[in-house]
Amino acid sequence: MALRIPKPTQLFKEGYKVLSGIDEAILRNISAVLELSEITRTSLGPNGRNKMVINHLEKLFVTNDAATIIRELDVIHPAAKLLVAASQQQEAEMGDGTNFVVVFAGELLHQAECLIRMGLHPSEIVPGYEVALKKAQEILE
Repeated sequence: MALRIPKPTQLFKEGYKVLSGIDEAILRNISAVLELSEITRTSLGPNGRNKMVINHLEKLFVTNDAATIIRELDVIHPAAKLLVAASQQQEAEMGDGTNFVVVFAGELLHQAECLIRMGLHPSEIVPGYEVALKKAQEILE
């Protein structure tokens, strides 16, 4: 007797989509992270602008602190949630730099998106980022 495997659409709750391939899955993940990065980008630095955020309880926040902005956003996308977790970890360990984490990750993924659209595979991009990491660590030491 053969084991019946349900179709992917039957495995998930209503509203979920099954994506495959670079164009669908990877680029959508990148665009979700870029949206989060764009939200906080303008509040970075000494001339950063304030944001008005209204949370799910309809409480108004006016801040340029990325940690507060991210904490009050209702992030649903899994890739963006990873960036939120990285930002929260940065805040927990260092107390600052959350906006830099979000903007830097967004810029790295923006450049990766450009390389993917040029035809490079993600497995070719990652080693390049690893080389850049080693070079940056050498310069900082």
